[in-house]
Amino acid sequence: MMVTPNGLPQSLDPYAAEVESALRVHINQASASGLPLYRMMQYQLGWVDRDGLGAPPTSSNRTYGPLCLLAANSIGTVMPYFGNAATAIELFHESVLVHEQMQNADSGRDDHPPVWWVWGPAQAINVGDGLHALARLAVLKCLGLGLAADDTISLMALLDDLALGYYEGQYIELTYQERIDITTDQYSTMVRSKAGKLLGGALALGARVAGGDETTVSGFQELGLVLGESAQIRDDIEAIWGEGKPQGRVLNKSKLFPVVQVLEHGTIAEKRALGGVYFKRVMELADIVEIRRVLDQTDARARSEERRSSLLLQGQQELAKLPLPPTQIDQWQQIISVLS
Repeated sequence: MMVTPNGLPQSLDPYAAEVESALRVHINQASASGLPLYRMMQYQLGWVDRDGLGAPPTSSNRTYGPLCLLAANSIGTVMPYFGNAATAIELFHESVLVHEQMQNADSGRDDHPPVWWVWGPAQAINVGDGLHALARLAVLKCLGLGLAADDTISLMALLDDLALGYYEGQYIELTYQERIDITTDQYSTMVRSKAGKLLGGALALGARVAGGDETTVSGFQELGLVLGESAQIRDDIEAIWGEGKPQGRVLNKSKLFPVVQVLEHGTIAEKRALGGVYFKRVMELADIVEIRRVLDQTDARARSEERRSSLLLQGQQELAKLPLPPTQIDQWQQIISVLS
């Protein structure tokens, strides 16, 4: 369960370039030992192919780091340690992506399969854990760049809190795979723990590293939680009705919002039809067609879009509470429209 933005506004391009540069510095410093482990990390980050050649098949799309920098620059004077906070959230995102691709048995794209597919699950665990460790080290290095010790500890606590929340959400999602009694409220809790925690954490880290007070940090975090849920519902809709290869989360029995809508509000016949699919030991591609058929007979898609609209309104309300100058409101409006 990862947020998949449609493409961030071009105004964030400088931030994306800054994050990319900072990521390379941190990985290159860590790779001084020469262990192939770091080549695997570089592969995960999209910089090299499986042979370590510097000609990646596709370009990387950073999301969380640029948003972290935007939040920081929105409320504080630019400082050299802002990039460390942005690096930390990107490294953490990559760490959980490595693990989640393995948990979902996601084989990825033919031209760039995931780490576990290339080097095996055991090494993928090492890569994911190593990236998480580097994320924490990126925060600690803020000390050497001028951030006070207490503020650095506070930043680390925020990173660890979002990490723990994410893992809680992942645990919940895995337990829901074999259940059909999931409610929309339970879905919201699960999604906000994962996609919401990542987006909210990115924004909160930016606000925290820039010296924002508790109200401002919490406001940015709440905005991210709302946008994370909206973005995930958008991805769930795309997974069911979009064209192309179905996402692995459908086949691994993850409970998508349109499905949860029917499981909670549908008729007995509709619930039985979905239960017949989700109680199978292993789902197949044909089962996705059956899920879509059942959902098409309901108002699940319309209800899902209504929930997204409601969350978009909540996002606007959370934005209005933040201490942002009018010149930045338009930029944040664009972010909300892209993410939700």
